[in-house]
Amino acid sequence: MPISASIQSGVTAMKAFSKGVETISANIANANTTGYKSKTVSFSTMMDDSIKNSQGSLTVTGVKTDLAVSGEGFFRVLKTDDNSQYVTRAGDFHLDAEGYLVNSSNYRVQGLTGGAAGAAPAAVGSIRVSQTPPAGAELLSFAFDKKGNFTETYSNGTTAVTNRVLIQRFSNPTALKLDGANMFTNFENAAPVGGLALNGLTNLPGGVGNGTIEPETLELSNVDLTNEFATLINAQRSLQASSRIVTVSDSMVEDTVNLKR
Repeated sequence: MPISASIQSGVTAMKAFSKGVETISANIANANTTGYKSKTVSFSTMMDDSIKNSQGSLTVTGVKTDLAVSGEGFFRVLKTDDNSQYVTRAGDFHLDAEGYLVNSSNYRVQGLTGGAAGAAPAAVGSIRVSQTPPAGAELLSFAFDKKGNFTETYSNGTTAVTNRVLIQRFSNPTALKLDGANMFTNFENAAPVGGLALNGLTNLPGGVGNGTIEPETLELSNVDLTNEFATLINAQRSLQASSRIVTVSDSMVEDTVNLKR
């Protein structure tokens, strides 16, 4: 192999293993991040990293707005500034000042809305506490169930399912791309089951192939620290070896030049 080719191979390998070290370090740093999906590292190409779509452990929090998906599927959230949508497994939600169910970035959780006593929620939109409780009544409490139903209880003793969380399942979830704050994009390449638009058939929790909602629960990170540290050590050693190839090849070039003088 020509010396120039050796240098190029070494540089290419250094780039790949450097990115690998960065990816593994990010996994380790997010070991305690709610719903975090670790990235797998493959050095068979220039450096391929895709999300590892395994289930993280579930932990009960007792917080009414904390939700977890048990099984397949992601929550869909809407960024109201530009109407862009993302998916996430991080269900540490809360109600904002307007009564919308939002994530830590204040993106609104999507589902079926518009329900009332005697009328199931049917319109796809942002989940929100009902702004029109029964006449003369006040909202006392609310709760989610495993099917994603959001049931409100009023002071007059009545209840109503006003919203229902929908989840998005993908045929190829490893194609999703992390876009900050534990949210993912690249829906088209991940092949959303039932299409890009949410609906009350294919996106129902507990439906065919879909996971269920675990109320008052959060999914923990799926990072395996033992495996990550072992992979990190191997990647660092490979990076050092690649660097050595470049150093030795550079010395050979220098020796060859000196011989010609």
